[in-house]
Amino acid sequence: MTKNNLLNFIGLILLTVMTSSCATIVGGTNYYAKVQVPNHPDAKIEYKGKVLGLGEASFKAERKKANEFSVTISKEGCERETINFHERKFRGWAFVGTLVGFTGIVSGVPLPWGVAVDGMTGAWWKPDINEKGVMKQDYNHYVYIANYKGCVNSEKPKRDKKVDNTIVSKAEKLRELKRLLDDGVITEKEFIIEKNKILSQ
Repeated sequence: MTKNNLLNFIGLILLTVMTSSCATIVGGTNYYAKVQVPNHPDAKIEYKGKVLGLGEASFKAERKKANEFSVTISKEGCERETINFHERKFRGWAFVGTLVGFTGIVSGVPLPWGVAVDGMTGAWWKPDINEKGVMKQDYNHYVYIANYKGCVNSEKPKRDKKVDNTIVSKAEKLRELKRLLDDGVITEKEFIIEKNKILSQ
């Protein structure tokens, strides 16, 4: 290996190290998001305009945009619903690791180039598990529970015909009983007794 090739090789290694940092190396600029739609195994899950699964989907998401995480859920015969998550949290340990381990000293002056790299890549952010519907599996995997409500009122409850017929039948009997009372066929006492019988059926 010639001297020039050796210097180029060393320069490439230094460039690679200097354009990375603790948070970017450990955890990366993305994390894995798993979206689950409870009670709707056939619901389509869309992320950035692409359908990625039915009922459940796993995919990469950007750490710096963890506070803009959004999925659209749809199902045949039901309304489409976009579910948004708005919270993110600072990865403090990653920031400290970058500050300590990836700060260079040039002419006696500390240069925290690792912090600058993480700031640009957004690697020191993560979803906030205090937000409703967000859970952590490990530092790089998070679960989102999408409570889809697009089908809540899609089916109207069916009326019980038997109950309807019973109500109509009672009403007819009571009308007939009242007619008998008005015509003097039965007494007030008999009317009350018979009415109570009908209502108790």
